[in-house]
Amino acid sequence: MRRAVLPLAVTLAIATSCHPAVPSTRAELPTADKLAELWFSPQPGRDLFWGIGGQRLAPDVAATYKVIDVKKYGFSPGMTIVGPGDRHWSVKFPPEASTEVVASRILWGVGYHQPPIYYVGRWNAEGSPEKNPQLPARFRESKPDVHGLDAKGTWSYYRGPFVGTREQNGLLVLQVMLGNSDLKDEQNAIYELKQPLEGASRWYVARDLGQSFGRTGVINAPRGDVQVFEQTPFIKAVVDGRVRFDYRGRHGVLVERMTPDDVRWICEKLAKLTDRQWDDAFRAGGYAPELAARFIRRFKQKIQEGLALK
Repeated sequence: MRRAVLPLAVTLAIATSCHPAVPSTRAELPTADKLAELWFSPQPGRDLFWGIGGQRLAPDVAATYKVIDVKKYGFSPGMTIVGPGDRHWSVKFPPEASTEVVASRILWGVGYHQPPIYYVGRWNAEGSPEKNPQLPARFRESKPDVHGLDAKGTWSYYRGPFVGTREQNGLLVLQVMLGNSDLKDEQNAIYELKQPLEGASRWYVARDLGQSFGRTGVINAPRGDVQVFEQTPFIKAVVDGRVRFDYRGRHGVLVERMTPDDVRWICEKLAKLTDRQWDDAFRAGGYAPELAARFIRRFKQKIQEGLALK
């Protein structure tokens, strides 16, 4: 599949002109009820293998799915498929299938809302461009059986309701720790629920997290590359009360005003995850234990860097 590649200068010009600068202050902070639409204090010990949907909502790996659309854009190929029970799924193939599932589990583990997603290592499809069995894939159901959960639009880090809050700042720091610089508006989804869950009937979700576990960058940033992830710095310095990260993406303005308190806040949440939760998150993404251990070791080093900030 060919991808149209813009010249670097044009790409940067588009990226920097799409959004105004992020405000540094706000007249008033959102209420606790509003903040719960982005982040909700999680119960300890969340199951990071099955995630929010549990085993109940996992796709049937023995079924043969029917392809109804083939994705023709984006970094990782994918399809829209339908399976048993007329359940419609978005599937994404490597290299982002594994990284997206693991990143989603970590976000959910520390309290950020996530839809049910699953990694399926071996499965079959009718009408696929490729022979069966299909490549491993991330499965995300369009309308999962979770309180009527349904995606209704997108939101922006630049001008959304949470600009300047500790909760959004913590999410952005976590994206830096993941190595994810794909922070454009269309990666963020607003979900509506028929009944409240996790403190809210509307969720602001950081979705499509596949550009993770490598290094931030403008074009074709590495993802799922453990050697790059191990070797890439996290915090470079603290200057005038602002943390300077090793951030190479086009949305750098989003993370240039983070304080040590912002970094410590999210690192304290991450530090509460147990060894089993870390192992389960990577197992959910299909990682072998030896490779998972290297990713986890580096992530914990970043957590300690953040906790050590004065």
